Amino acid sequence: MKTVYVVSDLHMFCRRSQWEKHLDAIHEAATVADMFIFNGDTVDFKWSCFSTVSQTVLHAVRFFRELATKYPRCNFHVNLGNHDHVQPFIFALDALAREVDNFSWHPYYLRINNTIFLHGDVANRKMSHHQLERYRRRWDAYRNRRQGQIKNRVYDAAFRAGAHVAISKLAFPHRRTVKRVVAYLEDIGHASTHGVEQVYFGHTHVPISGYQYGGVVFHNGGAPMEGIGFQLLKAVV
Repeated sequence: MKTVYVVSDLHMFCRRSQWEKHLDAIHEAATVADMFIFNGDTVDFKWSCFSTVSQTVLHAVRFFRELATKYPRCNFHVNLGNHDHVQPFIFALDALAREVDNFSWHPYYLRINNTIFLHGDVANRKMSHHQLERYRRRWDAYRNRRQGQIKNRVYDAAFRAGAHVAISKLAFPHRRTVKRVVAYLEDIGHASTHGVEQVYFGHTHVPISGYQYGGVVFHNGGAPMEGIGFQLLKAVV
């Protein structure tokens, strides 16, 4: 059995994310984990504080390289989400995986024994894998460039008002959310009928702990943003 820590939706380099407050916890977990999984939207290219995609890529890769180098006994995995599924980042992750033995990345999901890890943007609506691929292409950095100061200020105001919390809860009630995730898992052949018992996902910014549906147990650690619960999740696989 292996000990795995999972974190979703850090949204690194977005000024509304409090991801840096959790760096100590990430490092502490990496000292004891067999595997550490960054489960999508780890980097936020849409709302990055850096002026170019290449700068964001540079800082993100530096973060992963330093972490994997510091904890060589831990295997680090990066699942992509909609905010970081962009080609320049993918090219850089490929290069890093060739350079660092205990680092790898996955475009959509990672399954280990009876447990599957995926970002969870399939919860937006009922999606097949083909539909998810098409949805992700719209988030490519060349089609959806980082947002400017005006939009950031508008979003800042919405955050201060707590709109992000209310919208997430309204859009992603537990039962509807997990039903959509299950539909996707069935499409890709990794549902309960294929031996999956535990699902770890993110994206919704709505924490879920041990929610059971259709013989599967679901977990979501939330997001490190004001008003939203957040935690590193521990799994044994």
